[in-house]
Amino acid sequence: MKSKLFLLFLALCFIQCDDFLEEQSQSEVRPSTVSDMEKILESGAYPTEEMGALMNRKTEIFTDNVRSNIVEAGYQAQKENEMWRFRWDLLMFNEDGGGNDISFWKVPYERIMGCNLVLEYIDQMAGSDVKKAHIKGESYVLRGLYYYILVNFFGVPYNYGDPTINSGVPLKLNTGVTDEKFKRNSVAECYEQILEDLETGTRLMKEGQEAQSNDVLRLRYPVGWALLSRVCLHMNKWDEVICYADSVLDIHPQLFEMKSATSYSSGVYDSRTPMELLWCCVEKDEDTMALYPCSPSEELLDLYVLYDIKEGLSDLRIVTSNTFAYFVKPTWGDYAGIYVNSKKGVNGTYWVNGGIRTAEVYLNRAEAYIRKYIETHNEEDAYLALNDLNELRRNRLSAGYVDMTMADFTNADELLEFCLRERRRELCYEGNHRWFDLRRLGMPEITHIFLDNDNGHETKYVLQKNDSRYVLPIPGEVLRRNPNLANGVDNSTHNE
Repeated sequence: MKSKLFLLFLALCFIQCDDFLEEQSQSEVRPSTVSDMEKILESGAYPTEEMGALMNRKTEIFTDNVRSNIVEAGYQAQKENEMWRFRWDLLMFNEDGGGNDISFWKVPYERIMGCNLVLEYIDQMAGSDVKKAHIKGESYVLRGLYYYILVNFFGVPYNYGDPTINSGVPLKLNTGVTDEKFKRNSVAECYEQILEDLETGTRLMKEGQEAQSNDVLRLRYPVGWALLSRVCLHMNKWDEVICYADSVLDIHPQLFEMKSATSYSSGVYDSRTPMELLWCCVEKDEDTMALYPCSPSEELLDLYVLYDIKEGLSDLRIVTSNTFAYFVKPTWGDYAGIYVNSKKGVNGTYWVNGGIRTAEVYLNRAEAYIRKYIETHNEEDAYLALNDLNELRRNRLSAGYVDMTMADFTNADELLEFCLRERRRELCYEGNHRWFDLRRLGMPEITHIFLDNDNGHETKYVLQKNDSRYVLPIPGEVLRRNPNLANGVDNSTHNE
């Protein structure tokens, strides 16, 4: 059996995503027990450490959270290569531009292939039906998560235009063999499938919870509810956001109180302070250390200044060394950047720097309450939103924090802006939240200033409001293999 599993693992590792979408046949070797299939789940469906940065921070370079720097000579080549993404260039993923990088497209589809393999064959395995149910649930939720990431990479935002018409990404839900060249499903179809996968997976994990793993890298049913609250936020389904967030927080309301941090390395993703973790995504050690060649933007850093915090308080997410967001000036040369190690943590032999945690769920629910308040003028919703925001801030700000009240805001829009600032502070450099949030929040104009390493010359690039480049270009190599995928957004450039 070990040799059979090894061959199947090889098939998972070496089948390319374009092969997957083109429906090439796979190995006929099959496992026979639930334990065998669980190994395939862990190796072929869960994120690997190599894709940890893609799951968390690869889109940060597109956002207003970054700035360009003068870098040391050793990082100049990387800076020039990353420039294509920094300026939102349509050739960022092509060999005649930023490099032949198909990872944004390929990697999630490879993991989806692993999910489909598990879902197709798990019922044929010998072993516990309860364990089968939980493994199926994990596979459904993972597939829903990967499609959520893909459609937010390569599809129009759900709340922009008509999602039943706008192009999303291809949905591939089985491992059958056909000659079909896949076309892009609509954004609405993608979100319908995402919801179905998350709902089905969460139900199955809850039913099979006695078989769940205690490993923080493995999914449990509250994670499904948390993801559903996130996805419904993108769909403007405020009541559903609140309902799913309630389901999580009723059983797991804990937050890490940063005032109690006693270790230099304590943080939300540290194994010594795991109280708000729902699920962790492993990643490579070197990916946790910095976001070269960019550093945090002045705009982001200014958000931690006390202009909206009552007098005498400090935001421990930036003040306390590595307690939450680790901003440390480097000590070498004239490198003008700032290290960013957002919520670095070590757990055993692997690094975790992202995942899903209760802080996001509080923020999802708070925003949904405020949106309902804006629509209905029911002040109870506003008070409930402030309760969530104050609960989070009591665990993030220094001693002496006094709860914010409705008297601190002149209107509902001001309360919403306060909530969105809190969200940006809390979730920066994690879960691709900022890029995905910018998309759903109206695709605002962003300006990036590229700083030439040789002479310090500044070049301005502008991503205009509602710019089509808020949808990432499908890599040229992928389009060459399947021209049917080219029926998406008519991208255009708007550089100065």
